[in-house]
Amino acid sequence: MVNFKKVMTSVVAGGLALSLAACGTSGTGETGSTGNSGKPLQVWTLSEDLKTFADYYMEQNPEKKVEVTIIAPADYPTKVSTALRGKSATPDIIVGEPQMLDGFMKAGYFEDLSQAPYNAGDYRDQLVDYVYEAGSDDEGIVRALSYQVTPGGILYRRDIAEKVYGDDSPEFMATKFADMKAMMQTAEEMKAAGYKVFSDTGNLRWFTNVGDDAKPWVVDNELQMTDGKMQYFDAAVKLYQEDLTAFAGEWSAAWYASMAGPIPATADAVEDFNAEEGASVSGPTTEVFSYALPTWGSLILRDNAGENVGNFGITTGMTPYFAGGTFVGINTYSQNKEAAWDFMKFVTLDEETASWWSEVSNGDIVSNKAVLEANKDLENEMFGGQKTYAFWLEQAQNIDLSMITEYDDEIGKFFGQAINAVQLGEKTKEQALADFYQNVKSVYPKIAVPQ
Repeated sequence: MVNFKKVMTSVVAGGLALSLAACGTSGTGETGSTGNSGKPLQVWTLSEDLKTFADYYMEQNPEKKVEVTIIAPADYPTKVSTALRGKSATPDIIVGEPQMLDGFMKAGYFEDLSQAPYNAGDYRDQLVDYVYEAGSDDEGIVRALSYQVTPGGILYRRDIAEKVYGDDSPEFMATKFADMKAMMQTAEEMKAAGYKVFSDTGNLRWFTNVGDDAKPWVVDNELQMTDGKMQYFDAAVKLYQEDLTAFAGEWSAAWYASMAGPIPATADAVEDFNAEEGASVSGPTTEVFSYALPTWGSLILRDNAGENVGNFGITTGMTPYFAGGTFVGINTYSQNKEAAWDFMKFVTLDEETASWWSEVSNGDIVSNKAVLEANKDLENEMFGGQKTYAFWLEQAQNIDLSMITEYDDEIGKFFGQAINAVQLGEKTKEQALADFYQNVKSVYPKIAVPQ
């Protein structure tokens, strides 16, 4: 069980410098030594997490050896594809974030874990459902599993909610973000009170598929331009043009600073603040009310909130969502599959390991339902004593993977570019959408787009 009092005493600055975050912190390096009947298990990963798992695994199993190579995320897909296109037996274990999984599966890189001797389906009830679904291919064959879940929510300042509404409960705040209309009203109310509803309009990107007509980006090779997507487009433009959000883009210095207190109120001042390391906040300021972030965002918030630690709550957004997460699988061409499966089970399916990981990761949300249930009544001091494990478990169970497609990253990027062009007054909405359709068609010629 996570000791949140201990977590709070270990707060450090620098959200992206987390040594153990939900998706892990990238770097380069190796751990382990030779062994495993003369052949160490080879693991390629893009985060520090599996290095920590491997060290613990070898502590528990001194006769077994694991070597972990950590590869920068930008280089990881190319390195894996280069090795496995050549049917290399190394590495034995590969990983993938959700956006990588479909490509790796279709290329045949992941071993079939549904069959003997793995029989991964036998363990289905142990893990949150979407982990099995996300780690399965188009035919329902399990190829990868994850030790963590990364559902999202709205992380908000309780003190600001109390000042503006006289109610800081997650139940009340859920009504303020229930749909686009409610969110826009909340944005207006926050501005009137001297705050900004979000750090920037990028917070809305998790809520592209909202509304009664919600559909994924592509269905039967046809681009789905639903009313919900157009609501998202219009809301993002209005939030920006009417100064309803701050200008603190994710991962910027101002974004981190906003978690602890006031930041510059204007776009130009924020740009100057971001450009000057260690700059002080001067001139007109504002404070950010909320952030749309997955589980790992709460760790970033924890490490940057300063005196606001303990002053946040978590509530639901317009629709359940998730982002990131490390999925572990076995290289189809590995010659060491028995050892690979033993390590993979230890990382993803062992309840004792999941409990250990909950502790050492200082708050990562594990995929093991028994451990989540065991911690459901734990009160998280970072979030005002809220039972965050229970919240994240419920959100994870509500994730609808049918809304996720292999096209989401690329099409989402193009849609964001279209919105940005209108926000800045560079294009009309009609021009921006026409360019958006052309960009989609240029990359995916088989997808039908509106005329």
